[in-house]
Amino acid sequence: MKNLALLLALLSFCLVTSLQAQSNPASTTTDNSSGMQTIPAPPRNIMPLTLNHKPNPTQPPAEVAAQIDKFFKGLKAGDYPNAYETFLAGTRLGEQKEKMSAMISKTEDVFGIFGKLNDYEIFDNYSIGSNVLVLTYLSRHDIQPLRWRFIYYRPDKTWGVINMGLDDALLDLLD
Repeated sequence: MKNLALLLALLSFCLVTSLQAQSNPASTTTDNSSGMQTIPAPPRNIMPLTLNHKPNPTQPPAEVAAQIDKFFKGLKAGDYPNAYETFLAGTRLGEQKEKMSAMISKTEDVFGIFGKLNDYEIFDNYSIGSNVLVLTYLSRHDIQPLRWRFIYYRPDKTWGVINMGLDDALLDLLD
């Protein structure tokens, strides 16, 4: 199963790389010494295909847990715009109104498909170095759970969310 997932990821990467080279030949550069062409890597998705470690469902730092708790309580109340605006206030994501609007719209769409938010729990908590925190939560709905990924960064003494996403790709969480 893991080999199939790895093969599919490799094929997807090759297809994306090939399509980028065809659609944007200006992005391809040539190394004059060898004549080889190099293509820049595609942007990285924050929702990886599989976990590289055993999930660690420990609670994040209190200040982060309180922000996420307030966010999910706002979503549970059905006030999606206010939940996002409050959660992302003072962040670069909060300044990107079009991106925030798209996240609100996606949330409305998936809640319309999978049902209202009943509750949520932490699934995974891991660090990248000492100043990046990656949190995965599962929200429980009438039809099926959803996966939420929050990435926090601590440039000084305060944690701030720098990226987030949600999806229904639960098969990625299975071994």
